[in-house]
Amino acid sequence: MLTSPQPQRLDAGHAVEAEPSQVAEGWIERLCRWLCELAIVSMMVMVAAEVVLRNLFGVSLQSADELGGYLLVAVSFLSLSTCFVSGAFHKVEFIDNRLGERGHALRKLIFDAIALAFSLLLLWQLLRLVLRSFDGGDFAATILGTPLWIPQAIMPLGTAALCTSLIRAIRADIRWLGAANRRSHGQ
Repeated sequence: MLTSPQPQRLDAGHAVEAEPSQVAEGWIERLCRWLCELAIVSMMVMVAAEVVLRNLFGVSLQSADELGGYLLVAVSFLSLSTCFVSGAFHKVEFIDNRLGERGHALRKLIFDAIALAFSLLLLWQLLRLVLRSFDGGDFAATILGTPLWIPQAIMPLGTAALCTSLIRAIRADIRWLGAANRRSHGQ
């Protein structure tokens, strides 16, 4: 689904239209966003509990650092698709401003295709990592002794969500490029 162009504010204060091929947040991105929000709230609760327990009772949770690290990795990977569809990644706008609509659409299509190729490569390697940890019976050398495949499994899930968002964006890019070509030929 495409979003309708809406004005956005740039740092320079110029109002610009959103790209016609910008995809809307779907259920996958929404689920990833909710999981990120849950992870962040969980980290806040753990840190607050650790502070209260240490200062008032002289006791530590002992595993807050480990769990916080796992949650931080989860937020990092699960937020990829949400950040992509919301346009939060860096853009080189001075190049886009010099391109016409067709050039802009083509540049976006090429960039999204390259990003998908690298994301698929990352997904493949992350799946190999998780399977190796699972098959090898790897555990964290910590007090919890967490089987490493459990926190590692979040990484390919977040990357797969990004790949899904990129595929949706590429489909929208192709439609945008076709429409730009028709407009430039006066059809």
